[in-house]
Amino acid sequence: MSRLKTVILKFSKKDALFFLILFLLFLFLKPALVFAQGRPPANVVVSPVRSEMIQDEILQIGTVESWRSSRVATEVSGRVEVLQVRRGAKVKKGDLLARLSASTLRLKLKESEAKQNAAMARLQKSRDNLKRSESLMKEGLIAERVYRDAKLTVEELEQTLAVNESERLQTQDELNKKEVRAPFDGIVTQALTEEGEWVTEGGGIVHLVDLSRVRILVEMPEKYIREVQMGGAVFVQIDAVPGEVFSGKVHALIPAGDRAARLFPVEVHVENKGLLLQEGMLARVAFALGASRRVLMVDKDALIRKGSEAFLFVVTDAKAVKKTVMVGQGKADLIEVNGEIKVDDLVVIRGNERLREGRAVHIVSDGVGPADTTHPASDSESPGHAH
Repeated sequence: MSRLKTVILKFSKKDALFFLILFLLFLFLKPALVFAQGRPPANVVVSPVRSEMIQDEILQIGTVESWRSSRVATEVSGRVEVLQVRRGAKVKKGDLLARLSASTLRLKLKESEAKQNAAMARLQKSRDNLKRSESLMKEGLIAERVYRDAKLTVEELEQTLAVNESERLQTQDELNKKEVRAPFDGIVTQALTEEGEWVTEGGGIVHLVDLSRVRILVEMPEKYIREVQMGGAVFVQIDAVPGEVFSGKVHALIPAGDRAARLFPVEVHVENKGLLLQEGMLARVAFALGASRRVLMVDKDALIRKGSEAFLFVVTDAKAVKKTVMVGQGKADLIEVNGEIKVDDLVVIRGNERLREGRAVHIVSDGVGPADTTHPASDSESPGHAH
């Protein structure tokens, strides 16, 4: 028994290092052996390389302003009897904004109308008398002087009627001015007075803005200003309205620039359907420059960036081939690329995060139709967005 223990002890000391080395070699070579057996293909979604016409663009920052803005004021003085609107109210052209006290003017108007009615009655009577006088004069029953007096009376009453009508119209105009109405469709941004407050002639009632269209003023560098055309189309993105692109036009090129910065103001107008654009919003305005050109474009999800390098994977013979590219201008969900690719090459847009050069791939979708789910996912990989 003692001899057996000695033999086992000698064996362990002699061969322990040998078996340890074998075990470490096995652990080290196991991944290589598995890889040699071949990894199953990775599931990917692809999209073809496209040929598109684009124009070079310059993106400038501006601020949204209302197309029209007015401090609506009263033409006459008086006490504010009714303030019809408050901040945020939407009004149409001609809607009542405020009414000033006008009791004295209403009484004056009634007096003018009464005087006018009396003058018209006297005039009608005088005209009838003139006709009779004319008839009697022709028959020789009255002297011509009586006829001339009747005619003079009619002329005097006609002048009196005209003066009365003028006074009535003036009173009516003053009364109308006691009602302050909206000069255009818009939104009240501020009430400048309150009911019971006395306002003088020219005193502010409300601040009104028209947002049916908006204007955006941007500063354009002098080297690009010659390429911006009056009436030229622009595309506007608003940070506060993500996912929306608004079309607009160049409305004005201001020839007075900033001498220090060499920047020239350009005014852009944008139709504001739905009133999504509000005063003060940050706007990013894209101006097209130069002539259109044809370029190769891919889905933005195909692009992978690592540091300063940009690349994508093209599927060739069921394998992923890495292609380094130069990135250009974007257009909707597409991006311009330059490199060793051609039209209709299939580039990976899903499942490209873990791809390596030469990896076998299985196309589960072309990025347009429904996915092919008959092939099982490999290595627990499923298509995903590139970062």
